Amino acid sequence: MVPPIHNVSIPALFREQAERFQSRPMLYAKVLGHWSPITWAQARARVDHLAAGLVKLGVRAGDRVSLLSENRPEWVLADLATLSVGAADAPIYPTNTAKESAYVVQDSGSAVCFVSTQVQLDKLASVSAAMPGCTHVVCFDDELVAPPGTTFQCLSLSQLEALGSDTEAKAEVDRRVAALGRDDLLTLIYTSGTTGEPKGVMLTHGNMLANCEACVRALPMTSDEVMCSFLPLSHSFERMAGYYLALLFAGATIYYAESVQKLVDNLGEVRPTVLCSVPRIYEKVYANFMAQRAAASPLKRRLIDYALEVGGAVSAERQKGREPSGLLALKYKVAFDLVFSKLHARLGGRLRFGVSGGAALSRDIALFFHAANILVLEGYGLSETAPVLTCNRPDAYRFGTVGRAIDNVELKIAADGEILARGPNVMRGYFDKPEATREVLLDDGWFATGDIGELDAQGFLKITDRKKDLFKTAGGKYIAPQMLENHLKVQRFIEQACVVGDQRPYCIAVLAPAFEALEAWAHAEGIAFTDRAALCAHPRVLAQLQAGVDAVNAHVARYEQVKYFVVAPTPFTQENGLLTPSIKVKRKAVIQAYASEIDAIYLRHQRVAE
Repeated sequence: MVPPIHNVSIPALFREQAERFQSRPMLYAKVLGHWSPITWAQARARVDHLAAGLVKLGVRAGDRVSLLSENRPEWVLADLATLSVGAADAPIYPTNTAKESAYVVQDSGSAVCFVSTQVQLDKLASVSAAMPGCTHVVCFDDELVAPPGTTFQCLSLSQLEALGSDTEAKAEVDRRVAALGRDDLLTLIYTSGTTGEPKGVMLTHGNMLANCEACVRALPMTSDEVMCSFLPLSHSFERMAGYYLALLFAGATIYYAESVQKLVDNLGEVRPTVLCSVPRIYEKVYANFMAQRAAASPLKRRLIDYALEVGGAVSAERQKGREPSGLLALKYKVAFDLVFSKLHARLGGRLRFGVSGGAALSRDIALFFHAANILVLEGYGLSETAPVLTCNRPDAYRFGTVGRAIDNVELKIAADGEILARGPNVMRGYFDKPEATREVLLDDGWFATGDIGELDAQGFLKITDRKKDLFKTAGGKYIAPQMLENHLKVQRFIEQACVVGDQRPYCIAVLAPAFEALEAWAHAEGIAFTDRAALCAHPRVLAQLQAGVDAVNAHVARYEQVKYFVVAPTPFTQENGLLTPSIKVKRKAVIQAYASEIDAIYLRHQRVAE
């Protein structure tokens, strides 16, 4: 049930839905091994108490409150409480370092910060001197211990709720919710800092509501939806699609996954109807499927290949708007029952469709899922646009594109190929950074996305690369590295890739292998190795990686081909500084980390040429 679109704020919308659904489960989390629910009525009562507690702490309308936590129901309660007092929140990725976390707290001017656990509390305490404006930290867990020397006051979430039992403070919360409008600031979402100092994206209630209103028209969802949330709620995509849209607009039920490592188990338990994910998860599912195919007996491998062939034919029919019939329909039923049903079961068995955002999804992977009767709808947007600009729809999709603009957004392509967007979802600007704001907010309300793309005759948008990622070889040829990287990542033994070659004679790539598949293959082939570094150096492994590179090179122009590669003995992760919290590769960091290996390749082959 979608609420009317005249709602003027997120807290007002939450109150409407809480009144509508009352005793229905709203949020689930694992407690002592069992899924424990919080109903809409319980959430409303707790949010009211927490909001009143914030009033008692001195939080005023227009203030900011930081939020440092993993996904869990308390994240949502803290968010709604903050918004209910007219404040805006500044979420922090739970994987951020102490220094990165302190930057957000101090830059946003947050006097209060919610944290999830003692670990996160200790993180902030270690840098409390760097955020003197923070006076209170509220910990979701009750058993908190403030480290010595902490400059802020600590209290637990239950203590804040108890503080909010004050009748006058609750009445003040009601007044503030009633006073909120679409132009009021909702949140500061800090960019992940791949190109410099993080910036706080200022989004209003109207920005977020407008985006949800258009997206729920593009991707119809009802109160029967069940979601399994695992992308960070501090990420704009999950916050809009997996929280405000699914929960507050559709009235869905949200389960919070225990961790990404336990995601497959949780999906089997929760059995979601819609899955919001970044490409990395779909890539892993695809890689696991192909690894199982490679390890199967010859007979079973032929059966899998048959299913993929039949599924591909069915996908082709459905892309033309036709359902398979006759012999093809019969063949597909056999293929589904014998092969694809197992994939569905691993994802819970009742998935209506998947949504992919946050980065480019390989067309090959989208086609693979479609062949298996799982429609993955890719969309596109940025934190600055709340975030969705375009998406494929269940009844209008084109693989290899990010779909058409949602119905309240305009798009155009600038003379240099940059995508420009305009609509009610475009941010107010970057917090306290007027010059950076002027660089991207152009005349007449157009926002410069920084992405390069093409619009086809039907309005489907294709992203070709990030404007800042494009580079020119020494021969004067422009290279779009993301396109090459997407092709490389679907090769059997390649999980991550970073293509380099700016002002160099040709392209080379830093490749992080798909270690699970590679190690299984090595054991099957009798290849002995002591560690991953030794495995990566083995001639037969290098030959397999070269075969993957060759397969990509066969389909691109000569000047785009990857001539040589460096093998990364460890994956790109946030912990080693090579991924952002939103799982994007930090190109400059990868190039710096492997600078000596990259330079050695160019130098070696330059000498050979001489």
